[in-house]
Amino acid sequence: MKVVTPLFKAVMWKYIILCEKVIKHFLLNILIVIIPLTGLYVYADIAFKENKKKEHPTDVGLGIAIFLFFILISLFIFFVVDTIKQYRSKEYKLMVISILFISLFTLPILNIHCLMGGNIFFCDALIAFMKGYF
Repeated sequence: MKVVTPLFKAVMWKYIILCEKVIKHFLLNILIVIIPLTGLYVYADIAFKENKKKEHPTDVGLGIAIFLFFILISLFIFFVVDTIKQYRSKEYKLMVISILFISLFTLPILNIHCLMGGNIFFCDALIAFMKGYF
């Protein structure tokens, strides 16, 4: 029979609390991302259905793309501020989660910006990459 020392219990308790904190932070970030994107999906669905009923349909997709761009930019800014806040409070494990979310938003933001007429020097390469792999 193994004897569990108080030091081992303390280390395991600290590890459990850290894992719980990381999981809560990750789930909160997922929720922060899902809510605006679900709202955009519902709005787009309603807008496309109403546009089909019109005698002369308009370009609803462009408005939705612009709205998506602003949602992604605001989420990007939120996660950058969150990363800076975690860096200052020295919570490096939580900062990694925010950096993952930042990296998820970077490519779609740049792609939408390039498609909307951005003159960044790598736009042609980025659009070719997006067409080739997605």
